[in-house]
Amino acid sequence: MTSAHPTQTVAELSQPGGALDLGQGPARLLIRMLRLLAQEDHPIRRDRVLDSIADLGIEHAHAAALLDSWTERDDEGRIVGLGLTHNPTAHQVIIGGARKWTWCAMDTLIFTIVLNAPITVSSTAPESGTVVRLQVSPSGITVADPVEAAVTQRVPARGQSDFSTKTAIWGSFCHHSFFFLNRIEAEHWAAGRDDIATLSIEDGFDAARDMAAALTRYEKDHADE
Repeated sequence: MTSAHPTQTVAELSQPGGALDLGQGPARLLIRMLRLLAQEDHPIRRDRVLDSIADLGIEHAHAAALLDSWTERDDEGRIVGLGLTHNPTAHQVIIGGARKWTWCAMDTLIFTIVLNAPITVSSTAPESGTVVRLQVSPSGITVADPVEAAVTQRVPARGQSDFSTKTAIWGSFCHHSFFFLNRIEAEHWAAGRDDIATLSIEDGFDAARDMAAALTRYEKDHADE
């Protein structure tokens, strides 16, 4: 797939009413958990979760059900991961001096915008095991090593995006989004797939900006709270 068509498809996913429009309550809850995961050096305690739900004014049972479905937990029931995670993956990030990981490559680009913070990325490509290193900021890619790096993103057909559980999210998007040393390596990995977009790092960031806008859409309505 070329970079033009996939970017348009991501824009469709991100538009109001699109698959990435989670709705006001779920979107704001996701962003609050992302910020807590980024800010704290340990998993999110239950009391912090309850305070966040109350502060956002979301109906408790609905919010709790969403988080039960979406999040990784430890043995104490604390939230370990929701896109950003304390559990190691192929995508290591440094945010505010702290090491964490993300569920997929595109998350690293999306979260620098959502969190409004620079992120250092070290991501391992599947099959080859090569490492792509990036410095990203809310305004774009500041360093890419190698400069020819590419990123993949699944662009499912209508009705094939599933955000009901973390396992569904992994299957719909995360297990298909990786950084590669170049477009050739990425296209070799995605050979035979018609639902994988292969993007340059710059085009990937543009797509991430659309996806971040879908998540933060409702934050603007509450900016003065």
